Amino acid sequence: MGGFMLVERDRDLVERDRESAQLASSLSECLTGKGGVVTISGPVGSGKTALLRAFARRAAESGFVHLSAKASRTERGAAMGVMGQLFGGARLSDDATDKVMRLLDDAALTAMLRDRDDDSAEQVDVQVRRGLGGVLLELAERAPLLISVDDAHFADAESMQCLLYLIRRIDSARVLVVLTGTAGMRPPWPRLVAELLSQPNCRRMRLNLLSPEGVASLLADRIDAGDMEPEFWHRLSGGSPLLLSALVEDYRALHGEPPCPEGVAGEAFTQAVQTCLYRGDESMLPVARALAVLGEPASPALLSELLGDACPSAPAGLEAATEAGIVDDGRFRHPRSAVAVLDAMSTHDRTELHDRVAHVLYRNGAAAVTVARHALATRRTEAPWSVTVLREAAEQAMEQDDTGMALDCLRLAERSRVDVGERAGIHAALLRAKWRLDPVSAERYARELVPVARSGRLRPELALMLVKHLMWFGRPAEAAEVLDTIPTGDGPDTALAVSCVRARFGYFYPGSASDRAATAPVPRASTLPGVAGRLRVRTANIVDAVHREGVTEEAVTDALAILQQYRLDDHSWESIVISLETLVLAECLDKAAARCDELLREAEDRRVPTWRALLSAIRATISLRQGNLPEAERYAQAALSLIRPKGLGVFIGGAISVLLLAATRRGHFDEALRLLAMPVPDAMFQTPFGLCYLRARGRFQLARGSHKAAIEDFETCGELMARWGLDLPGLAPWRTDLAEARRGLGVVARHLAAEQLAKLGAYNRRTKGISLRELAATAELKQRALLLREAVEELQAGGDQLELVEALAELGEAQQALGEYAKARITTRRAQQLATRYELEDLIAARPAPDDDEADPPDDPVIEELSDAERRVAALAAQGHTNQQIARKLFITVSTVEQHLTRVYRKLRINRRSDLPFSLVAGLRNTA
Repeated sequence: MGGFMLVERDRDLVERDRESAQLASSLSECLTGKGGVVTISGPVGSGKTALLRAFARRAAESGFVHLSAKASRTERGAAMGVMGQLFGGARLSDDATDKVMRLLDDAALTAMLRDRDDDSAEQVDVQVRRGLGGVLLELAERAPLLISVDDAHFADAESMQCLLYLIRRIDSARVLVVLTGTAGMRPPWPRLVAELLSQPNCRRMRLNLLSPEGVASLLADRIDAGDMEPEFWHRLSGGSPLLLSALVEDYRALHGEPPCPEGVAGEAFTQAVQTCLYRGDESMLPVARALAVLGEPASPALLSELLGDACPSAPAGLEAATEAGIVDDGRFRHPRSAVAVLDAMSTHDRTELHDRVAHVLYRNGAAAVTVARHALATRRTEAPWSVTVLREAAEQAMEQDDTGMALDCLRLAERSRVDVGERAGIHAALLRAKWRLDPVSAERYARELVPVARSGRLRPELALMLVKHLMWFGRPAEAAEVLDTIPTGDGPDTALAVSCVRARFGYFYPGSASDRAATAPVPRASTLPGVAGRLRVRTANIVDAVHREGVTEEAVTDALAILQQYRLDDHSWESIVISLETLVLAECLDKAAARCDELLREAEDRRVPTWRALLSAIRATISLRQGNLPEAERYAQAALSLIRPKGLGVFIGGAISVLLLAATRRGHFDEALRLLAMPVPDAMFQTPFGLCYLRARGRFQLARGSHKAAIEDFETCGELMARWGLDLPGLAPWRTDLAEARRGLGVVARHLAAEQLAKLGAYNRRTKGISLRELAATAELKQRALLLREAVEELQAGGDQLELVEALAELGEAQQALGEYAKARITTRRAQQLATRYELEDLIAARPAPDDDEADPPDDPVIEELSDAERRVAALAAQGHTNQQIARKLFITVSTVEQHLTRVYRKLRINRRSDLPFSLVAGLRNTA
């Protein structure tokens, strides 16, 4: 053949024609009596076998006799296994068959002699090679002979030596030997290849993987890939024809034309990956297993350390897997490849490899959560570092909001043999993690930790966490006991933390807090280092202000700062709850709703149902106070469905109170009775949530005519608030409730509403409007209209649409009674419009309509003097929107809204929102 020719295959698919031409040339030369050998190498899956089959068919068409063999890793130790396959397909005479069988038996005997270091083995080897080679040359005299060995890198050494003997003697024989193999194989393949290449009649061909252009050509012939770029398919398959063909097969079988082939890698792709690994370099399989178990990219050095003696050539295996298109940059190209590898491993092999990975990663300083994932797969904790790593991993997982991972780590750590203190730490971590997902199942850990805390074996930070959870579960006596056991002499940080938790305890349980739990002056946040210290102090200052002075501007400022600066976590949620409830007490409802919505989205994104349930309960209260009953009901139902109702602990009072008030307002008394039948913790009545519950129950009793029962609930509410030092109308306006209940029995109690008004500060405009409504109920007609007009102003500013609807309806009735029919029609229409928007029509349906005999008032020509901007602002104000809501709707500042309204009042010669004419709304609708 005139020397050795090296043909580097181009990466484009069209080069297959060049390769075919090279093989065809070898066929032609062989037919003229010039024997030769062709080696076809390349990564596993690059198409060597397919090319060999195509070549064999063409050789058969040219009159060649084809003897074929396929070597296998499992048969490598079988002496003359490949030669046996070749002769198994040959048509020999009986004498030749007997000769071949005898020689093959001799070869087996030779292998036994060689194992015994018998010198006669070499003589037998020579005789076997000469005899088998002679039989093949005799076959070639009758017809040209094609001998092919696929995956020759797995061929037994005896067969390869026999073939080499033949190849050295076919210069003038019609014999063509074609061998396929994967480059980079272990001995004896490289040594045998070197001998082959030294032969003058040897030609080598190399197949590479496909380029994106080659992938595009292959896809064009097989499927309609739609908008999917060839680069996408190339990235998944690495350009391997075998893997690409498998992806196409799965693509067709599973989905036809899915939007993404990543979703269709199925059985064919799995089989293709396994084929590559079992037919490729022997080091590929252990490397692939290591990568699959690792689940992350790995360097050659890490793989060598991990596999050790089991795979001394790990870098070569990684390189082979990369060349085969399975791996790229130390990771699997397609996630299904890892699945295919793991599926083919036994449970024992996976466990052992995970165990080795855990040890190696720990020695190399990997992150605890990374090491723990492999420890979890083994379920073993014998290593001295296991529990420490598992606990650290659980902490890291909690920070990453992977609560499930944290629980898995802690449960495994719990199985270990540790001392009482270590076990208490594990149980405290389990309490914290389980509480996020299901507080009901977490409560048992709180119970188990109480005796440990009593004995002083629970670290202060864990004892403080336990106190917070005991408060949640409605166990204030145990919480106070544990709080008293925490030593405050360990340093200023511990003392400060205990002081701040006492303040929170006094906030949530004012009815059971001890004297030491009463709020005491604490340092200012600005004087303390650290985020946690500033948060604790700010929260304590809010509690102190609320208990001592009610809702102050300083308390609202601190609450807003906390809500703006701190993220939800296991340490901040109490402070965030207190801050939100402070804004609710101050009736800064728009700000509270906006921040609560952000926190709800955060809790949902971070997959913490307990946070979501808690925030939903608070959001329900905000919506109720904004007068949006449908929204309030939706949030309250969410709070009771995201986790088991019992899991809300004492906080269940908030959600039930909202639903009970909403059902009462709608007249759904059966639903209200069902809600009252739901079990609640006894300790709830020692908390502000119990006050809300009592008030809601009283409103229900009042609505169905049980005035005495209602009075009892309202008076109890007032007595508790006075005893606790929390007589804040923004918390529960019990005085106006009580006045209304007594009025139902014919007893006028105007002094209660007056007292409530006197206790209101700069905030609580909503409660002021409610108080004015109650005063108006027993006032003479003219005074009633004036009080109701003022109540409308306050309620509109306070943002309670439900109370505003009822106040407007009552004002319309008063105006009708005074003979102010035009005003009554305008006022009543406003009430109807708001009722429709907030699904409150049933609340005013029973009220008498204004006198329809009175004609509509003529449009005020002064309205025409308003600018378009002033009309838009005025119309929204007439519909009941607050200044903040108008600013958001029109994308202007609150100051601009105030300026527009000032000019509108001056031009229309009115003094308040309630005087805005209804025609403004109609005019805006007509121009929209």
